[in-house]
Order: sequence, then structure tokens, then C-alpha cells
Amino acid sequence: MFNCLALNVSGQINDSLPDISSMTDSAMDSVTVDTIPPAANYSEGMSMIVMSPDSLDAVVKYGSVDSNYLDNTEHKVHLFGDAFVYYKDLSIKANYIIVDLDSSIATAQGLPDSLGHLAGLPVFNMGEETINAKKMSYNFVTRKGIIYEALTTEGDLNIIGERTKFVAANPEAGKEDDILYAYKAQISTCDHNPPHFAIMARKVKTIPDKLAVIGSSNLELFGVPTPLWLPFGFYPVSETHTAGLILPRDYERSETFGLGIRDIGYYFPISDWADVSLLADIYFNGTWGAGIVTNYAQKYKFRGNVALRYSYRVSEIANDYNNQIAKSFSIRLTHAQDPKANPYQTLGGSINIQSNNFESINYNDAQSALTNSYSSNFNYSRTFPGKPYSLTAAFNHSQNTQSHLVTINAPELNFRLNRIYPFKNSRRPGPDQWYEKIAFQYAGNATAQITATDTMLFDAATWEKAQYGAQHKASTSMNLNVFKNFNVTPSVDYAETWFFKTQDRMFKFDPNDMDFVENDTAFYPDGSGYIILKDTVSYGEINSALTPGFDAFRRLSGSINMNTQIFNTVQFKKGWLRGIRHVIKPSIGYSFSPASPKSYYQDVQFSVLYPDSTIAQSRFDNLLYSVRPTTIKNSNLNYSFTNIFEAKYFSKKDSTEKKLKLFDNISVGGSYNMAAEYNKFTPVAISGNTRFFKGITTLTVSAAYSLYGLEENGGLSKEFYVNTDNKLLRFDFLRIRLSTRITFKDIKSIFKTASATPPPASGNSYRNQTSKFEELLSGFNINHEFGAIRMGMIGPDVTMVTTNSVNLIGSMKLTPNWSIYFGNIGYDFISKRITYPDIGLSRNLHCWEMSFNWQPTRGTYAFNINVKPGTFDFLKVPYKRGNYDASGGF
Repeated sequence: MFNCLALNVSGQINDSLPDISSMTDSAMDSVTVDTIPPAANYSEGMSMIVMSPDSLDAVVKYGSVDSNYLDNTEHKVHLFGDAFVYYKDLSIKANYIIVDLDSSIATAQGLPDSLGHLAGLPVFNMGEETINAKKMSYNFVTRKGIIYEALTTEGDLNIIGERTKFVAANPEAGKEDDILYAYKAQISTCDHNPPHFAIMARKVKTIPDKLAVIGSSNLELFGVPTPLWLPFGFYPVSETHTAGLILPRDYERSETFGLGIRDIGYYFPISDWADVSLLADIYFNGTWGAGIVTNYAQKYKFRGNVALRYSYRVSEIANDYNNQIAKSFSIRLTHAQDPKANPYQTLGGSINIQSNNFESINYNDAQSALTNSYSSNFNYSRTFPGKPYSLTAAFNHSQNTQSHLVTINAPELNFRLNRIYPFKNSRRPGPDQWYEKIAFQYAGNATAQITATDTMLFDAATWEKAQYGAQHKASTSMNLNVFKNFNVTPSVDYAETWFFKTQDRMFKFDPNDMDFVENDTAFYPDGSGYIILKDTVSYGEINSALTPGFDAFRRLSGSINMNTQIFNTVQFKKGWLRGIRHVIKPSIGYSFSPASPKSYYQDVQFSVLYPDSTIAQSRFDNLLYSVRPTTIKNSNLNYSFTNIFEAKYFSKKDSTEKKLKLFDNISVGGSYNMAAEYNKFTPVAISGNTRFFKGITTLTVSAAYSLYGLEENGGLSKEFYVNTDNKLLRFDFLRIRLSTRITFKDIKSIFKTASATPPPASGNSYRNQTSKFEELLSGFNINHEFGAIRMGMIGPDVTMVTTNSVNLIGSMKLTPNWSIYFGNIGYDFISKRITYPDIGLSRNLHCWEMSFNWQPTRGTYAFNINVKPGTFDFLKVPYKRGNYDASGGF
């Protein structure tokens, strides 16, 4: 049964309360008992009750499910079986609770169950704070309590105190926070009982949702004390961001760098939506690193992060007293605007700039070691409602860590006018007139470009060589339908590119420069002397330099094309194959472009032997815009045929007809230049691709056949091949590429058939075994790349395999606690070697984890036993060898 009693102002039982012994939980919760009736309820002749200064300011409700009795002699209430006490936002629940009505103290503990084990141990709640205990007492007047073997959880910390004093918040007395004082406490992130590891402290002060402060403490592993000792400690337990020390992510003992710690630092929030982490790497030999990492996010607006890292590595050179210093940096930035923030303008992208192989030097995983190209794309775009144009401003960057070449385009401005129909009359009814189909569009670009090696990127000379320019492209076209089935598209294109620096070619030959003339000493046979002979090793070279000055490159072209589609279908009423469809898309056209003016070229001497002979060199080569002048007028007849093959087959599985693409496209094309003096026909180009095994493998084929033969020196002959070898076409080249990416799910889908269904008797067992096997291999994917080329030569044709490699990436859970990881492992069949294996093995140790990572190609490895990520993840035992200490592996 339930009972509910209340303390009056003097601490005695209020006998005037209604009998609620038979009330249910919901009914009992609805009862409100006031120690003092509201002043409005006093009668005019009634005297005001004088309040005791020790009286409670709210009702205390208590009861039990099993039974209770009142000891009038001791003024105590004994509650048995799911007993409870409620006071404001405080509650105590246990199997046995004693409420002292005189002292306002409630004592709670468990009771032995049928097996003699304590059950119904006290659970103490204060607001959102929950404390589990073996025994406890709480004084409702002083708002203080004693808890024995208390277990509190603050964030990911479990704090167990042999004896804990609880002091509730009392704003009127200037105490804004609840405080727990624990004596002989153990602090751990392990939830096992007893914990596998713990920080043992004699005294701990905890302010819930704020901070835990401990005195002198030491680490215990499996109940065994260790020599690791701390004089004091501060552990933030707030769910909100607070400033504090970042303990090292890694400890390292390096033969090259000495003892070191990585990613030690300080964290602090700078606002409700942004924070900053200052990080450092410190080694005893003078190697160091620094970093700044910030994260930010505003709901419905944007989110992103910035990471700036710098590395200064000092290593000794064998047989040399000098040190080798490697400096590198990394700049990473990502920013994403919420689509709801502004529908007409966006700002976002990513920036990833590395110098001097920063990732490869500082990390050993496969991605860091094998990535040799990085790029950035950060842009601002603006559209204008109801207008056909848009504007974009961008920062673009690309670099290659093998060549160390970096190219930066910033700023890059783009203005685009979408296709418009200036002569279209939307008010006139009926079909459009031919002139209303004339369309116009424009695209403008302006940019500045810097190209340099990553080590010279911030040198003044690099920025002095920066290039600037702009490009305009305008076109007009229209689409006409002729004879219902033919589309005719005439168009005119004009492009103008502005350069503010162009190439200036200069011939150089210096007889005193050993790059051109070397001295050779010849001795007389009789030994009487010698003579110095001059040996010319080069007859000069053509150098180029960027010369400031405005120059424009212009290009005008026109074309007219006609295309259509032809469908051929063959159907079968019986059998597996029900039909084949062949779609041909023929296209013929004519294009014209004039030769470039001679002013686009510079005549330069090319040899000291021929001082009066020159060659024409373009002034627009290797500039920020790729334009190429030509001395040949183009008047081309173009042709192409695109073929698509599809099939329809009958599926017995669901008794339906399904489509299957045999070839995505097979294209044949070429052109005939009526303005050329010779070799007017371009090679006949053939290309196509298709997919096998439900899209797992992609086959790409390209080939070319020429109508002309070859000269003895390998150059193209002016004679038709049919005149010299009695064959119409000469084989030029063939390229084949097979790309495969396969997972276990793909393999299952290929071989899945209706006959694979297990018999009913063993069906469940079979499905369970299959499910476990699928789960084991589901994290892997295998990639295979194969490429080959066959080239037509004067003699026998040459065939080469350009690419043939296979690699595996993924992870597999061997048991509930053991996992194996392959960051990359593969084999290159051409070089006959393993391609940078990155292998990892991990073991779940409940609150700890053990891992081993090995990169045998570099000879690097890392072994760690550490506490799982959380407050105590700085507790770890690392043993590793980095790439500076490695011998190079095998």
C-alpha cells in the first residue's frame, strides 16, 4: 500500500491530513499538502501561525509499496519495499527507508533478498544528478547528506567514494551548486564492477556538470597500485565547452628525434559556436611542431573547420656533423553553407595545401603515404533572381608532391550569361519563327596565377612571376528541325584572351660557357707539352622569359552540324533472348577557322651554325590560358557515328522481360581538312565502353587507323596507305583499360540464384552461417586496374602492359573483440612488388584497446595499449618506429 504523510511547522505529524492509504501512484502524485495554508484562506478571527526558523519550505512526501509503520516513541516512520521520499526536486528510493520526524533526516539502505543478497539499494536523485549507494542519510533542513560507497557519473567519469558528503545547492545561502566531497575515491571511465583501472584519490571534490578536482592520486590496474602518481588533477565534467589542457595524443621514443610528445596543447571556446585548439609536438633533439585547429558551426547558417600545422624536423646526417632540417606545413579548411541560409548566394569549399610532403613525413598510414596530389576549390557564387546571369569568385589550387609543383589561381572571377533568345517574341501566338530560335550566350573569366615549387611558394621572386589575364567567350547558335527527323545546328564562336605577360624568345650561345663548349686537354706523344682543344657540345638553345605588356589572342570559328537517330530492332518470341536493339546516331558537319596572324609568332634563331635561319615560336605558349595559334587554315568536314547496343531477355526468376546494355556506346569519327596541302584526312578514331558483371567491371577501348603510311624515320607519309601497301587503313594504336571494384555484396549478387535456397530442415542454420560469413567480409573491397596499349610501328607492332595492379582495402571483425584492418595492401604485376601494405590489428579490452599497425614497405610500425577515447585516453603505452628511424623495410 501507499502512504503519504507531511511534516508540519514544528516537525510533528499532521493528523488532519486526509487518508490516502488506498491511493494509486497517479492519485498520490496529485495530492498537494501545504505545511502552511495560503494567507487568503485564514478567517478574519484566526491568529497568524508563528513559523519555526528550522521548518521546511516545502512538503516532504514519503511512502512505500510493501508496508510501513509509525514509531510514535522515536518519532520515526519505517518504510519497507520500494520505499520513496520526495522533497522538491530531490528523491530517495530504496527497499528500506527510515524518516526521523524530529531531525528531518531520512536514512536509506537495501534489504536482503531470498538469497541473502542486498537488494533495493538506495538511489538518490537531485535534479539531473543520480547517485547509487549502499547506504545513505540526508537532512532535509541542512540539505546535507552522507552516502556510503556512492557511485556518481559525471560525463564519462564514474566516481566511487567509500564515504561521500553531499551538500545541496542553497541560493539563499550563496551556494549555487550541488557539491560532493568523496573520501577514498576511485575515478574511472570503466563501467565494470570492479573497474579494470582507476585513479585512486584520498579526496575528490565534484561540482556536477562543471568540474572534478582530486588531490594526490595514483593509478591502479586491476586493483594493483602502480608507481604512476599525480599530485593533483582537474577534470572538466561539463557537457558544455570549457577551456582546459589537451593531454598528448601520442608519446614517442625515436632514435632520430629522441623522446617526444605529440599534440599536447590547450583548448578554449571563443564563443557558443566556435572553439580553438592550440597544439604542439615536442622532441628532445630540437624537433618540434605547432598547430591551430578551430571548429565552428551556426545552425541554419554554416559550419566548418580550419587546421594549420607546421613541422620542423631535425635529423642527423650519417658521417657528417651537420644536421638535416626538414620544414613543412599544412593548411586545411572546409566551409559549408546551409542551403537554407541564402538561396541566391553560397560560400564554401575546401582548401588543402601541403608543403615538402608534410603528410608523408609526419604520418605513415596508406592514404598519407600514397597521396601525391592535392587540390583546393573554395568559391563564392551569386545568382540573381529573374536574371539569366550569375557570378562566381573562386580560389583554386593544385599540387603534386612528386614534382613539388604548385599552381594557384586566385582570385578567379567568372561571369556567365545563360543561353538567351534575343529575338523571341513571347507575346506572339503560334510556333516560333526561325529567327526566334537564335540563341546567344557568353562566359567571362579573369584570374591571377602563381606557379612554383612548394618550397619557393612564398618567395618574393615567385610572386613577381605571377601571371594575370582574362578570357571572353561568346557564341550564337540555333537549332532547326529539318524533314522532321534531322536536327541542324549552325553556330559561330568567338574567343578573345587578354594576357598581361607573354613569352619572349631569345637564342643563346656562349663559347665560354661549358654548357655549350667544353675544354679537352690533349698531350703531345713525346710528353713535351699539351694543347687545349675546344669541343662544342651544343650549338645553342632557345630561352624564354615572361615580358610584361598587354596582348590579346583572338579566335573566330563557325560550324554547322546535322544529326539524327536510326533505330533497328530484332525481336524473338521464344528462348532466353527476346530482342536486340541497335541505335545509330550519325552526325555530319562543317567547321571553319582561319589561320592565326603572324604577329602571334616570334622568329628566333635556333643554331649557331645557321645564323640567318629562324623558326617561328608562339608567344602564347605555357601561359595561364591554354591557347595555341596555328598557321594552317581549317576547313573541315566532320563525321561521326555513335552506336548503342541493347538487349532484352526473359528472367525465369520473376517471369518478366528485362533490359541489358551490351555496349554503352561505340563511336567512329574523323574529319577531312579541305584547306590542308597534304594529309587532309585525320585518323579514323574508334572508342567505346561497356560494363560487365552488373557494373562491377568497366571496359574502355580506344583505337585509331590512318589512311596514310609511315616514312622510314617514323613520320607520317604524304602518300595514301593504299598506294604503298595496298591496304585502305594502317593500324595506328589500340588502348584497352579494365577497371574493377568489387565487394562481397557484389559477388553475392552475381552468383545469387534460386537454387541456392537451403532445404527447410537446415534453412535457419544455413542462413545464420551465411549471415555471419557475409558480415565477416562485408567491410572489404577489391580494386583491379589493367591497361594495355598496342602501337603500330614500321616494323613489328609493339604491345605493352601499362597498368596491372590489384589492391584490397577494408576491415574485418574476426571475433567480437578482434579486428583486422587493411588501409591498403596490393600487388603491382608490372614492377612485381607489393604496393605499400598498411596492416592493422586491434583488440577490444573493454575499457582499454590494443592496436598494432605495420607498414612493411617503410619499415614503420606502431603498437599501442591505451584507454578508449575519453577523459583518460592519455593513459597509453605506445611503442613505435617512424619513417625517420626505419631502415626502409623490404
